[in-house]
Amino acid sequence: MPEFTGERVVPGLVDENLFNEHLARYRFAGRFSEHARVLDAGCGTGYGAAQLSNAASVTGIDVSTDAIQQACQEFGGTKARFLRAACEALPFADASFDLITAFEVIEHLAGWREMLAESRRVLRPSGVLLVSTPNKAWYTESRAAAGPNPYHVHEFDYAEFAAALREVFPHVHLWTQNHTESIAFVPVSQGPGLLEAPADTAPETANFFLAACSQSPIGDTRAFAWLPASGNILRERLQHISLLESELAKKDEWLADSVRSLAEVQSAHEELQKAHDLSNEWAARLNTELDVARGVISGLEKQMDERLAWARDLEAQIARGRAEIDRLGRETEEKEATITERTEWARALDREVQQLRAELQTLNRELPVRISRKLGLIPRRPV
Repeated sequence: MPEFTGERVVPGLVDENLFNEHLARYRFAGRFSEHARVLDAGCGTGYGAAQLSNAASVTGIDVSTDAIQQACQEFGGTKARFLRAACEALPFADASFDLITAFEVIEHLAGWREMLAESRRVLRPSGVLLVSTPNKAWYTESRAAAGPNPYHVHEFDYAEFAAALREVFPHVHLWTQNHTESIAFVPVSQGPGLLEAPADTAPETANFFLAACSQSPIGDTRAFAWLPASGNILRERLQHISLLESELAKKDEWLADSVRSLAEVQSAHEELQKAHDLSNEWAARLNTELDVARGVISGLEKQMDERLAWARDLEAQIARGRAEIDRLGRETEEKEATITERTEWARALDREVQQLRAELQTLNRELPVRISRKLGLIPRRPV
């Protein structure tokens, strides 16, 4: 079964009174559908087309694939047939139908003018279009809390609806549809009935409008009332009152539960408040301790900064000392090299002095002999 979204009526998923409002229109159409070829435009799930049992044939169309599938499943065994099509572009030949029903459809269409023109095209000259729509003023007021119907494209007041229909059809007759209270005398066996219904003197205040439109004069313009099996208003009211009393008892029980729950919540809140106050006291003490700790940390940070500065100065001094040691080391190496070189030079000089001394001693020994020989005091050895 299609989900009820508010776009179309789904039997079994809507309030019974709302469903009867829709079903009553098809009961109304029964006076026009006898032995007629009928097109139900915007048929939804097909419950209305199936009501027109006195028709020669019924064709239901809708743009919703889900709705058409449901209509075929529910009412495919009746004389009605269903197919997917748009009301603004009817896939039928001219003069194909005696009656078109378009109940609560026109307000859903951006192309509502095209729907009216297409309806005139496929109707026979004596054919009738039955079209209904909610009264814009009443519908807006009734949905004040819920807001506008998101599926309605264009809603009509009485004057606009009548004027729009008369632009397309030369003969238009309007009825108002209201879910009214009446006093009904119904025979216990089947029999004819009589309806006393004075003309509606304020059609612009009606709940819904229903119009018969044709290219020919409309013969049956009588008032119509339908008493559904569930139409006993007093019984419905008593049932409704009983339901309300049951709901009220449930609400009282719910209220008592809510009061108990509120008391429990209040008690829990008070406990939480106490815990919150203790937490605040603990937090205040903690904040004081944190302030003291922050003072200690600030002093330690200051000492650390001073020690870091001292360490950096010490590192700079150490670096300078290491540089000085490196310089002195280089100077010492240079001086040691000079000393070594000079020591070698002194040793070489000493060796030369020793050699000269030896030579001098030798010369001192040989010099007197040479002088004596020179003077001839010592004879020369023979060569």
